[in-house]
Amino acid sequence: MAIGGDFYDLIRLGDTAAAAVIGDVQGHNVTAAAVMGQVRTGIYAHATVGTSPDQILARTNRLLADLAPDLFTSCLYARLDFACRRVTLASAGHPPPLLRLADGDTGPANVSPGPLLGIDPEAVFSLTEITLTPGSMLVFYTDGLIEKPGIDLDVAIAGLAHHLAQADERDLDLLIDHLLNKAGTDGQRADDIALLVLHHDAVHHDAG
Repeated sequence: MAIGGDFYDLIRLGDTAAAAVIGDVQGHNVTAAAVMGQVRTGIYAHATVGTSPDQILARTNRLLADLAPDLFTSCLYARLDFACRRVTLASAGHPPPLLRLADGDTGPANVSPGPLLGIDPEAVFSLTEITLTPGSMLVFYTDGLIEKPGIDLDVAIAGLAHHLAQADERDLDLLIDHLLNKAGTDGQRADDIALLVLHHDAVHHDAG
């Protein structure tokens, strides 16, 4: 069974905060899907009690190391604090999110990735803070959206950032379709894709 391990979640954390999570479990089988479920459950449990992003990844990492599934997982966790207008992120070997500002300036966020989950039970994950300004947009994705044979990963990310900068932000569903079409998702790819778009407009907090 060719079941993928890509996943994403959007978790409400009270009235003024939320968490966005995206990840990719190695492999395409029932085991990968089972590990994905364990990762999502572990992250959700820690997120809802207020654990910081770096500690959420550290604790989930230790859980996977104890389970010893022989599958590794990339994961990006972001806590969005709308009251303080701040995003706090931690990454476990995951591609950096794209940040598009209200003026259209777009590029990858400068996030320092730790190791993949499940490799080193004592791994430490760094925190990165980004100011959440009105009109800004964050795009989380798995590597299935950008990886192509013979294409450097940094070049692929820059290409995705270029397409995001040109997209119409007024309809997130259409924006996602635009990114998928520009990436050439024509059914020929060997990897799965997960894509999560967050748009902050100061009045509403939209997600697609």
